[in-house]
Amino acid sequence: MNQDLLSKEMISQAGGENKQELASGNGKAGKARNPISRLFNFISGVFAPILPALIGAGIIQVIASVLLYLDIDSNFKIFTIVMYISGIVFYLLPFMVAVSAAKKLGSNIFIAAVIGGCSFFPSLTEVLKSVKEISSTSLPVAEPQYISSFILILIAVWLAAKIEQGLAKFNRYSIKLLVAPTLTLIIIVPLLLFVFGPLWTTLAHTLSEEFSSLFFFNSEVLAGLLYGGTMPLLHFAGMQYMMLNDMLESVAATGYDYIAPVMVAAVMAQAGAAFGVCIKSKNSKVKALAATTGLLAMMGIIEPAMYGVNIRFKKPFLAALIGGAIGGAFVCLFETAITSLASLFGLMTLPLVTDSTLIYAVLGMVISFVIAGVITYFMGFVEEKEEHLKVTSASGTSTASDLAVEKSANN
Repeated sequence: MNQDLLSKEMISQAGGENKQELASGNGKAGKARNPISRLFNFISGVFAPILPALIGAGIIQVIASVLLYLDIDSNFKIFTIVMYISGIVFYLLPFMVAVSAAKKLGSNIFIAAVIGGCSFFPSLTEVLKSVKEISSTSLPVAEPQYISSFILILIAVWLAAKIEQGLAKFNRYSIKLLVAPTLTLIIIVPLLLFVFGPLWTTLAHTLSEEFSSLFFFNSEVLAGLLYGGTMPLLHFAGMQYMMLNDMLESVAATGYDYIAPVMVAAVMAQAGAAFGVCIKSKNSKVKALAATTGLLAMMGIIEPAMYGVNIRFKKPFLAALIGGAIGGAFVCLFETAITSLASLFGLMTLPLVTDSTLIYAVLGMVISFVIAGVITYFMGFVEEKEEHLKVTSASGTSTASDLAVEKSANN
């Protein structure tokens, strides 16, 4: 086997055989869309292959939460075992996102796997924690949970793909085999750990302080509006739990927390938008996917609904932001509170709500769910096949994102 054939085989195994076909945004089809639409298509296409694992893990996690709630695992530790099974998927999610993104970009999936694994490599996370403990406040240090942000992972993988594609212009086997992977890792991983990571950590702390000032200094309604309306964006940014310490401190100090009900409202809005898609869609498989992921979202597992349905069809995601904002403002207006934190922020949170504010918690959920669902239904969205036909008729081809999403929907 000569060097050119070996090089081609290695690139093929790494998912980079069809770079021109897979590069989203190349060609007329990519230019026909605005950047926001192309970004949504890319994100949806990245998560489409991961959906089965997310749905399976979500169902298992709900079962585990029910077992815990019924208190039937005291002898056999069923809850612990089941939670570990579901937790594997969410633990490895940054790794899977990185690999899926690399496949879409036509770059080396194994280089992307290393990038995605930065957030949970034990020795590395311990070093970051120790550096954070001894560093001064003027030196920003990345916290492991923020390195696993999907946004940072996608940016890092995209940059790695650009480096790889740039070096591919030098048609030499030694460059492809030795220089490309070495240069990519030595640039991207430190960039993620010591530039993007610290910036993201600083941003998360700043946002947390601003939201805390709103929640605890007589601006609760505004805080609920903003936090409920941006929770899905914070989730994608890896900042969904940035206020967890404030919530724990509030419960410890006063016995109540007013932030968690806002998170529940945002979760119910994602469920409502998914059910809006289920009712509106004429595609039986889309209906089934939206109903399944919507039910999971109601229980607190929002990833399948958000990435598999709402972001995929774009307008439902906007509807969920609006529903979460209004629902969040409502529960804050009536000072809805819980007495302890749940593992899932959904219907399972209701038993933890104080008796005096239970009715407002239920109404907040209903408001978020209904508003998101109604807006989704009346705004409508472009069905997969219709969108595919439009792109095809305009350019004679379709983007890799369209093909991946359509294939996921129809298999």
